Amino acid sequence: MSKEKEIKTDEEILFPEVIVGNITVRPWTFGVLFKVSELIDQIITKMEEKNIDLDSDFLGYMTMFKIFSLATDQVLEVMEISLNMKTEEFTQTVTKEKIKELPLEDGVKIAMIIAKQNWQIISKNVFNLLQKSEKKETETPTSSKEKETKE
Repeated sequence: MSKEKEIKTDEEILFPEVIVGNITVRPWTFGVLFKVSELIDQIITKMEEKNIDLDSDFLGYMTMFKIFSLATDQVLEVMEISLNMKTEEFTQTVTKEKIKELPLEDGVKIAMIIAKQNWQIISKNVFNLLQKSEKKETETPTSSKEKETKE
């Protein structure tokens, strides 16, 4: 009796799902990024106002607890959106109420998994886009009169 080795797709290798209790935590899809981007921006703004470092690749428990205390509503919303992604082969419903009822350890673990699964997207791509956007907003375009004067 031969055992066939299960072949994983590139997506399954790069973006593994994790199960905590009876809840499956999956990395964001492209569409979810649009749903959570404003919430992430609000969380980041609150953290920056309190000088909490987001440039680190390490997102520890203390940082997560600070995030929970500063942005409870936004964190719950991000968790709810993240846990309710639907695909053709996967559907799960996890309400904010169910998230609030989770044992402390499971809730923190799920939040950490969501952050870690998507941290590269958040820290590298979203932050870079936000920084480029902010840079463009702070640059003042040269008026046509100034251009004429320089020439």
